[in-house]
Formats: sequence, C-alpha cells, structure tokens
Amino acid sequence: VLVELRAAVVADLEAAGKLEWAKQDFEALLEFTGPPERQDPWRRTSGIHKIRSRRALGIVRELWYARDAIAQERDITPGRILQDAAIVALALTPPTNVNELKSDSTMQRRGPRRYLDEWLAAIEDGLNCSDDDLPTTGQKSDGPPPPRAWADKDPVAAARLVRVREVVNSIANENNLPTENLISPSAVRSLAWQPPPQPSDETVSQILGTAGARRWQLELVAEPISAALFDPPLG
Repeated sequence: VLVELRAAVVADLEAAGKLEWAKQDFEALLEFTGPPERQDPWRRTSGIHKIRSRRALGIVRELWYARDAIAQERDITPGRILQDAAIVALALTPPTNVNELKSDSTMQRRGPRRYLDEWLAAIEDGLNCSDDDLPTTGQKSDGPPPPRAWADKDPVAAARLVRVREVVNSIANENNLPTENLISPSAVRSLAWQPPPQPSDETVSQILGTAGARRWQLELVAEPISAALFDPPLG
C-alpha cells in the first residue's frame, strides 16, 4: 500500500509542479538535527509574566524541571502531568508542607497528586536556593517580542510585519500552500523585526537560508519580501 501511495503522491507533485520542491525538503530533512537547545526553556511557562520576584521564579524553574523529568520518564506531554497555571500558582503561594500542598487547589486532580513528594521537593529547592543562584527577572529574549506587542514597542516594525505577511500570504495562496510551508513564520518575524540595513534579494536570501529556507522557497519569497521590508514600501 505504501509503495502505491508513494507513486500517487509523486504523480500529484509532478502534476502540481512541486516535485523538485519536495525533493529539496526531503534532502533538508536528512541533514536536520533538530532545533537548537533553548536557553532557560522554563521561561516559556504560560502565565510567567505574573511572577515578580526572583524567589518565585526560582520555584517556577524547579517545578518546571521536575515536571519535565517526570514527563520524559513517562513519555507524556508535560501539561498533562501539571499545567503551567498550576506551576505559576504554586510559585506565587508556595505551600510549606505536604498537607498544605495536598489541600491546594492545584492538586485536586489525580494526575498532579501522584507526585506530591516531587512537587514539594522542587518547591523547597526553590525556597532554599541561594540568592546568587536565583534566576533574574525581566530577562530579555534574543528573538523579537510577541507580534501583539509590536505596535507599542516599534510601530514601524509592526507595519513592516503586516506588509511582509501580506506578501507571504499572497504567494502562498497563489501556490496553494499553507503559509508556514512556504516560509517559516519565525524567520519572517525575525526579519521584519530587525531587517538588514539595505534590504536586497541577496541579503534576504542569505538570512532566510541561514534560518533553514530551501532554494525553492527563496526563489518564491526573497524578492517580494525584500521589497516589502522597505519603509516606506517601494512603488
């Protein structure tokens, strides 16, 4: 069945003029080693913006890593073991003993209650961590902020992102592709947030290529994205 399916997919790709695109994608997959390891992945905990103190951040960090270790051992999504909202709640009002933890609203589900000892140990590690080892607050990310914040932080970049997205959406529609298959949304955001001083087809191709774009993608998007990055736009 798989051999027949492969033949059918090849026929569809040839008819759509996309077989070479697929070959380039397959070649890229052979060299793909995974995304770079994220620094301080626990900082992506949903709701962490509510945390204001370094001590509470330390508790978030310890709970996140405790949950991650359990998730890896059980081969299950971390959020099914302990939700991000529960981590934040426990960090804001940390229980000091197992009875307090047991009665906490975050522990009413059977899943989290299975690991009371692990959660309490993580909370104690956060509470007892030395000041020097506590994480800092307000750490800036290397990447651009969430797009919803662009209008306040940098209106020019926000307008640039709108123009680039319109270009990408148009090209994707013309080629019957999901936009994320045409070009990586994160690469588009990074380029729109901090474009090269003099955008050109070559520099845009180089930046997107470094981000993992294949030749077929660059041939479609480099020139129109380059034009869209100009402020005011060309034309």
